[in-house]
Amino acid sequence: MKVKPIYIYLVIFAAFVIGVVIFSSTGGSEKEASGTMPNDEIHKGISGDGSESPSKSNVMETAKKKLEELKIAYEKNPDDTLKAREYADMLTMAHRSDKAIELYQKILKVDAKRIDAMIQLTFLFYNKGDLDKAEEHTNMVLKIDKNHQLGLFNLGAVAQAKGDNAKAKKIWQDIIKKFPQSEVARIAEESIKQLEAVNQK
Repeated sequence: MKVKPIYIYLVIFAAFVIGVVIFSSTGGSEKEASGTMPNDEIHKGISGDGSESPSKSNVMETAKKKLEELKIAYEKNPDDTLKAREYADMLTMAHRSDKAIELYQKILKVDAKRIDAMIQLTFLFYNKGDLDKAEEHTNMVLKIDKNHQLGLFNLGAVAQAKGDNAKAKKIWQDIIKKFPQSEVARIAEESIKQLEAVNQK
């Protein structure tokens, strides 16, 4: 069982942030196997009432169109980090991680304190299996803000993925103490329960 880092998508043209946590690779596989269409920018239904699932070809066409629009906007002004971020977010959702990583890294070269890009890079490197890089970007977040809740949670997730369950549990317990009743504390509690359940098997 692997607890994945919390990561964030700045939804295109929206002003709010979505935190997503996937607690196990098994759970993710079951969700994919169920055929449920994710409710993100790429997979939004074509029909007005949302009662019918769009066909795979329609979803792909919509995704390609959105990616192309964002690519053009970015290429017109590659120094605009907002455009770069929008394009990188969509690339991430489209599972084109290598290009997304390139853009997030470019954002950090322009502004070395962009925590949002660091968190995205943590998740992307984690998914690629590069735990050292994931940990490096998490530590970059915590160097800027030692109490950053997502950064702290992700540090525990990386520790757990490296096999250090005791370290992960301690980090998550500290989050619960420091930020009681926060959403990250709730997620940390669930993560600890999952660790303990696995250890009891």
